[in-house]
Amino acid sequence: MNERRTYLPTSPTCFVCGEKNHAGLQGNFYVEEDVVYMPLNVKDHHCGYPDVVHGGIVAAALDECMAWATTRAMGRMCVTGKLTVRYLDRTPAIAGLLVRAIVTKSNKRIAYAEAELTDDNGKVYARAEGTFMPISAKETLLVDDGLIYRGNEERIFDSLRNKTQDHDPEE
Repeated sequence: MNERRTYLPTSPTCFVCGEKNHAGLQGNFYVEEDVVYMPLNVKDHHCGYPDVVHGGIVAAALDECMAWATTRAMGRMCVTGKLTVRYLDRTPAIAGLLVRAIVTKSNKRIAYAEAELTDDNGKVYARAEGTFMPISAKETLLVDDGLIYRGNEERIFDSLRNKTQDHDPEE
């Protein structure tokens, strides 16, 4: 394992990272040098037709990876405001697919991100751009309360939780 790699928490039910969502992707996100990554492990039921990943699955993976990147940048859970996906080629249902996302710009109210889906040879199958908005501190902490932490995941919301103990969590 890369020493500069940290993992992000997962959810029980999320379509992309939900550990108990057997229809979903059951993805695990990790961070290296402020880039968020997710290996994309697809199953037959994620394909639009044999051996080709459905475009909606590709979009969901790109979107979720960007959402985690912006969440880290903003310190609050973020929701998608706009998502644009450019499909460059059909995505084969193969091992070694990887989504990566970065934040390109952010301020207090909005964050912009970019992502791409590649194979282990570096071939790019899709690119995305998105705008993301943070939810309230109170909502963020409610979401965080439902996330799965096993001890080594990045605790993105600890500083927010500490701030809200002394202030109004609606801020």
